[in-house]
Amino acid sequence: MRTQSEQFADFALDLRWESVPPAIAEIAKGHFLDVVGIALASCKFDYGRAVLEGVRSLGEGSAATAIGSGRKLPAASAALVNGTLAHGLDFDDTHIAAIYHASAPAFAASLAAAEAAGASGRVALAAYTAALEIGCRLAGAADGAFHDRGFHPTALCGTFAAAAAAGKLQGASQGELTSALGLCGSQAAGILELEGSWLKRLHPGWAAHAGIVAVGLARSGFLGPRTVFEGAHGFYRAHIERSPVDERAPTHLLGKVWHAAGLALKPYPCCHFIHAFVDAALWLREQVPFAAIERIDCALSERLHHMVAEPRERCIRPQKTYDALFSVPYVVALALVKGRVDLAAFYDEPLDDPEILRLAALTICSRDPASDYPAHFPGEVSIHLKDGRVLQRREPFSRGTPERRLDREDITRKFMQNAIRAIPEAQAARVANTVWRLDELGSLQELTQLCTANHGDRT
Repeated sequence: MRTQSEQFADFALDLRWESVPPAIAEIAKGHFLDVVGIALASCKFDYGRAVLEGVRSLGEGSAATAIGSGRKLPAASAALVNGTLAHGLDFDDTHIAAIYHASAPAFAASLAAAEAAGASGRVALAAYTAALEIGCRLAGAADGAFHDRGFHPTALCGTFAAAAAAGKLQGASQGELTSALGLCGSQAAGILELEGSWLKRLHPGWAAHAGIVAVGLARSGFLGPRTVFEGAHGFYRAHIERSPVDERAPTHLLGKVWHAAGLALKPYPCCHFIHAFVDAALWLREQVPFAAIERIDCALSERLHHMVAEPRERCIRPQKTYDALFSVPYVVALALVKGRVDLAAFYDEPLDDPEILRLAALTICSRDPASDYPAHFPGEVSIHLKDGRVLQRREPFSRGTPERRLDREDITRKFMQNAIRAIPEAQAARVANTVWRLDELGSLQELTQLCTANHGDRT
């Protein structure tokens, strides 16, 4: 029998853009545009400048382009920069059931490898779509166990996804891509011990970098294990102490059922676990007399308390933006007070607004016995008033998820809001138009030139 890595290699190498189901093709284009916008916005932040300078110190090259700066770099280095930028604001997509940020590593590897190979937009999109599907399947097979053990699924599974995209774009054989996936098993890494650092932002970039390196080694004849996924010392046994089998196996119904259909876009720039709470708080906002609030109860999936509700002091009085992004009490209070949860609220305005902090201190996170996590990320907000009334709203899934998808207009609007933090509005509009017709382009040169902050408006 073929191993799982051999099946994934066949799937990636055989996939053609014209054979991608229309609904999945629409998701792929929209999510590609989404991360381009996030990467552009990120290039203006300190971590964006730092990752670019750090990568430049490793060596120069001209194969691929770093988003925003336009700096030419070796393909693996450009992928490291772009993957970091794409996840830098924690605004990129999530596969809900897999708890996996699929687009950042897939985009970073596909863009760099396609540019280096001179591939067409159609081929680049096919590679990107294959990477989306493979990453979602690998992360989903763990059923939330990666997070439970302190691992970041995007860092782990994004490495294999990136290799699949790079292998397809660089003309790897089935045996070479199988070896590359085997090598990725020892390069896939990422723990969630962040401690106020920028580490999580790096994970998709490093995954994309590692995937491209693995393909380069494999194409030069360096052998990797064929049994990286199901082996006794393989990827799953090493990380979650079990190897998913039968219908839980990551290759189950590969090519027949598309797991990428479960991808969700983020309308709010904070942890996806919090989005349903934001929807609930915004729905309740007009009914709430703030001065009459006695307490706010947020029913949260028990397995997520350590991620977005603890330690409590840091959650109700975040000292750093990243702490705020991962705090149910703070974000619910922000939504109630400002009526919006956007980049400006986290990055352009102070975190210590007295009214937000007051309501955050009144907010507690309780256990949610009705949660179906990780199938969905539900959120329930109950506002207890001093007169005994309780205003309550439960959202079983948030806006932007497969049950409540964003349309092209929503996606383009979000892209524009992000992109104009780095480039002029007219230039951003041209980027959006270019991505929506990416399958018509003979190369990615037009796109990478437009995604440069000093490119200017050449209309």
